[in-house]
Amino acid sequence: MSSSTTPFEEEREAGFEKFYPVTLGEVINEKYKVVAKLGFGSASTIWCCRDLITHKYAALKIYAHELVAEDEIQNETAIYKHLSIYKHLSIYKHLSTTGNPDHPGKLYIRTIQDSFLVASRAGNIHQCLVHEVLSNDILSLRQLSPDRKLPELLLKQFLVHLLLALDFLHSKCHIIHTDIKEENILLGLVDSSILEQLDTEEIATSSFYKSVNGYNLYRTALFARNGATEHSHDIQPDPYRAPEVILEMPWGYAVDIWNVGVMVWDMIENKRLFDVLDPKTANYESRFHLASIVGLLGPPPLEFLQRSEFSSVHFNEKGDWKCVNPVPSVSWEDFAENINISNKKAFIEFMRKMIRWTPESRASASELLEDPWLLGEV
Repeated sequence: MSSSTTPFEEEREAGFEKFYPVTLGEVINEKYKVVAKLGFGSASTIWCCRDLITHKYAALKIYAHELVAEDEIQNETAIYKHLSIYKHLSIYKHLSTTGNPDHPGKLYIRTIQDSFLVASRAGNIHQCLVHEVLSNDILSLRQLSPDRKLPELLLKQFLVHLLLALDFLHSKCHIIHTDIKEENILLGLVDSSILEQLDTEEIATSSFYKSVNGYNLYRTALFARNGATEHSHDIQPDPYRAPEVILEMPWGYAVDIWNVGVMVWDMIENKRLFDVLDPKTANYESRFHLASIVGLLGPPPLEFLQRSEFSSVHFNEKGDWKCVNPVPSVSWEDFAENINISNKKAFIEFMRKMIRWTPESRASASELLEDPWLLGEV
């Protein structure tokens, strides 16, 4: 037992005893032998397991018990996460039964292999989801580059897969993702032998860190991320919020397209497309976000503003900007000056198809897949 008093991994989460107390080597649900820890988040831990029936490896995500027991939910965030589990489970089941199985985008959608409830020694009930084991996320890959930018060819390959997946979600499953960002896009595991290397007594012994009140803490396997991070926002990370989301309008599939466009700029430039922070507080403020969008796109169509009862906070009756923070003077051409793209004009045209005020004017995923820059035709 370690004498360390420094909180370690999930021990840093408030009330970490809410997690299922996994012991490496134990068999869960009479089927999944736990061999290594893959990650953790505010509401779950995730483990590499060997299926004792198929002898294949899988990622087992075990949610905190407070998110299953309704009588233990104490606040709005916990309620959201409680509902989120069952929303995720419902969506995964929907994905497994809906849509054309031959659609190429289905290959790039993560599904569940199994789901069940498990009881801890203390009698707490935990929801479990079983996934394919995946590798690192796109952000981790990008950060391996000295300039933290993705090369153009790699970006195009990634975008084709992402847009195929989005087309499948939108056109066949009628699902809006709402949380597209680099951390949520995981790479496939090229060499599965690494999982066999984790499945040894030596690894289990060396990964043990300490025990706290009977809860064993283990080191996360270095190669793994596997999407254990949890999120508490309603829709979209702040820098990726579409105008209709900022202005609290009804939204649909097009929010994902805006999301992709803003994320692409992060990947190719390693900096945000829009300034969304109040320079005095360094906190997100919608007025700075909207001003930055106006600076790049110009004023929004008046008809678009009339869709929101909150537009008058930022715009006058003519659709002009009225907040005290100024609108920056920028252009696509200014932004593109330093990007490392073979055909900057074609790339900017690709971006413009996604970054537009009105949702209905943005290209769909299937339309973007036919873009000349993406196809390498220009």
